[in-house]
Amino acid sequence: MSGMPDEGLAPPEHLFTWVDVDDHLASLALAGRWPDWLLAVDGWWDGIDVVVTPGTGVGQVERWFDEAFGAGSTSYQDDELVLRLDDPRASEIKGTPIMLTEASADDPSRRSTRPVLRDRHVTKELAEPLVRPEKAQFASDVQLVALHSFKGGVGRTVHAVAIADAIARSGGKVLLVDADLEAPGITWMHREQGAQLDFGYEDLLALLQGAEDGGSREAVEIAAAYLPNQRVVSHVNGGSLTVVPASRGTRLGPPRIEPVDLLIPGRSPYFLTEAIAELAAEVGADTVVIDLRAGASELSAPVLLDPRVQRIFVTTLSHQSIAGTHRMLRQLSRRAPAVHGTDPAASVIITQYRQDAHGDHAERVRAEFADALSALLRIPGEDATEKTDADGDDTEATDADVLSRPVLSPFREELLALPGAWDSVVRLLARCGLPEVLEPIVPVHTPVVLSTKPEDDAIDYDELRRQLMTTAKRLKFAEQDSFSSTSEFLVTEPLRHLLGDHRTEAPLVVVAGAKGAGKTFLHAKACVARSWDRFAERSGVDGVQLASAIVPVLESTNLDSQGLTPQQLRDEFAMANGSVGGAESGLEIRDRITRAKRDLDSDDELGWRDVWLRTLAAAAGVSDPDRDPQQLLTELGARSHAVFLIDGLEDLFQDLDDEKQKVALRVLLTDVLAWLRSLRGRPFGLVVFVRQDLVTLSVPQNSGQLLGRYARYALEWNREEALRLALWVAGHAGALPRPMPEAEIIALSADEVIKQLIPLWGWKMGTEKSKEARSHLWVPAALGDFNEQVQARDVVVFLAEAAEKSLHQSGTDRQPWTDRVLAPGAMRKALLECSQNKIGDIKQENPAVGGLLTRLQNVAPVVVPFDLEKVGLSTSDADFLVKSGVLDHGTGGLYFVAEIYRHALGFVSRRRAPVLRQQ
Repeated sequence: MSGMPDEGLAPPEHLFTWVDVDDHLASLALAGRWPDWLLAVDGWWDGIDVVVTPGTGVGQVERWFDEAFGAGSTSYQDDELVLRLDDPRASEIKGTPIMLTEASADDPSRRSTRPVLRDRHVTKELAEPLVRPEKAQFASDVQLVALHSFKGGVGRTVHAVAIADAIARSGGKVLLVDADLEAPGITWMHREQGAQLDFGYEDLLALLQGAEDGGSREAVEIAAAYLPNQRVVSHVNGGSLTVVPASRGTRLGPPRIEPVDLLIPGRSPYFLTEAIAELAAEVGADTVVIDLRAGASELSAPVLLDPRVQRIFVTTLSHQSIAGTHRMLRQLSRRAPAVHGTDPAASVIITQYRQDAHGDHAERVRAEFADALSALLRIPGEDATEKTDADGDDTEATDADVLSRPVLSPFREELLALPGAWDSVVRLLARCGLPEVLEPIVPVHTPVVLSTKPEDDAIDYDELRRQLMTTAKRLKFAEQDSFSSTSEFLVTEPLRHLLGDHRTEAPLVVVAGAKGAGKTFLHAKACVARSWDRFAERSGVDGVQLASAIVPVLESTNLDSQGLTPQQLRDEFAMANGSVGGAESGLEIRDRITRAKRDLDSDDELGWRDVWLRTLAAAAGVSDPDRDPQQLLTELGARSHAVFLIDGLEDLFQDLDDEKQKVALRVLLTDVLAWLRSLRGRPFGLVVFVRQDLVTLSVPQNSGQLLGRYARYALEWNREEALRLALWVAGHAGALPRPMPEAEIIALSADEVIKQLIPLWGWKMGTEKSKEARSHLWVPAALGDFNEQVQARDVVVFLAEAAEKSLHQSGTDRQPWTDRVLAPGAMRKALLECSQNKIGDIKQENPAVGGLLTRLQNVAPVVVPFDLEKVGLSTSDADFLVKSGVLDHGTGGLYFVAEIYRHALGFVSRRRAPVLRQQ
């Protein structure tokens, strides 16, 4: 060791006893700050036993102890090296002897550490993870789920009960263990229910400790004879829940036997968890939920330090609870990290807070815990700084994000006073919605999907993949061929609101959405319908009586019209209203706006209102430069009705640092709509399709109010809508084993959509029993930004690429996947193509964001999370990208980048680590 200890490991200010000495040496070991010659340390009340390599001299030990504990810490008393202790009463130096023992050649005192939070025997192996279990899975693939909290009273037991009940309701067979031996809660519920208490957790510990052969079989068989009497739930779907109380009696006090008492030589370090899993298998349970003792307790350590256990930590927003949970996560990440793909990921539940008062705080804490949880989930492989993303395989970060996302469980007043009996508690938890809150982390069984075909009729999955690939590739370019009357579209909730809210009165609305949300597509579909009522009819919205003609004013330059064109619609409306020369062309209309950008003053709002109203009149064929456009439109409205459509504003207004362009958009989105709304009889409607960021930039003071007014029509594809779109595309392509008509897909609940997607991409990104993320959570996380938005185009691109790559993918046993259309490996590789497509589109259509993304590409590779200095971004640049959903704040001034952008940027995840040592 050279140099002083790292920050936080400075020499201790006070040394009173050997305990302080032991603590500091353990901290140095955990930080990897021991020299090579120092093998082990045992602290005692009368001295410090130091085990060193042969040939190590006393002077070498003296110099290191002075360096580690501070200058002048050692001295000699009666020719014996001592470490000085603090005692203000003593006139002479008081010290504890440092006793050197040379390790023999065949016994270097490098014993494996035990799964405890504090081991009496301190070795340099504390800096390394514990030796991994010999077997990657528990007996019979039993899953252990353990809930822990740093402080009591945070709702840990309530959430343990909710999780256990949810698993049972999904068809699982659950063993619920009350392992809080000092303050049991589940035990009291079970007793209040009047249920049997024939066998408890303390009984299991006693039988295991006293086993003559050191094994677990005898204890398991005895327990299994009594536990069937303690079943509290039996569901019709086969699910069940059996309680193992902390003890049979009501005596209060410390436990006679603790879990650490089972850790004797000759036994597996994971003897306790393996015995519990063996017991579960013996009674037919597939899942064990364990409610652990709160705090840094050795009562919980043997369970928490087994990486095969799904560890769930419950915390409130109190500083002490948060800080303690963070410390526990850091300690576990050093001692017992989970290996991605092998072990279950840990989770955090943030509870007991009010959304109205603490919502922002909860989100910040959530982000901090997500970072800490990701550090606990190790990804085997090379160091991140040496890994490039060129092959598209670096998708484990997406899995880590999905698996490590903390759960928010807000305050519910009803839970302050829990009823006593089990059944009453479970009913209360259901009323409070806890099962829905916990859904992302509950290891429920794969939902049952109705049989798709007779068993003897084999499904040709390759043919389904080809059909999905062909249809999705065509839909990738939906904007270009959307003027084809035969092109398809999914009727979404915003569109149903837009049409249903304007059955008899013309719409005057702003339809905001991000790039790829479908604005241009819907604009084109409305044009193809030619009138508002026919647009509603084609969308399946009945009762719409407004027969106003559709008149496009501006259209996107990305539109490639074939057959019917926007100009034809303008000319038809103009000719029907007596215009001889027809309407102005799209080029003339664009030139009109371009001239106004050049000629008008930056604060000329009246001038811009005049420009926009003249533009509407010109599109309708009533342009007259010598007359007031308000009069022109008023006269036209007396004899004809129309719904004007405006799209493609981002093509004309690309520099919103220019005040003129901000004023132009602000007037259109506010003043023009207000003027049209003032016309008696509402002869004209106006639907403005616009990117949401243009609204925010052009109406900085009241953009929230403006967007809120039209929120019902915003094209925002959240997780549920993105999943429904994926199901619709697959169904439309005929790529589902069981055909599903569009009407059925639209009518499905969110849970049913998830269930019906299982034949498309499976329940998990691997086999059903794997520790991979669930597919319906992985896909939105991979394709979404940090505003929790998933663009429709990205979903379609993903399906097209994943279907094509699935034609060449194999399953885990090197045989083709025969239980789903999309192979997990193909889905992961498709993410790279989606990322490249996303950034390419952004660069074309949002130069402000695209320019910053180009700068980030030029500094790649960068390890995520990163600081701004590393990538050359200013704070204002970063804030802009945060608002755009590209970046998100981490802890310590670091930033994360959304997965849909990260891959094409060439950034890499730090969540890769060397393969952990095996036993």
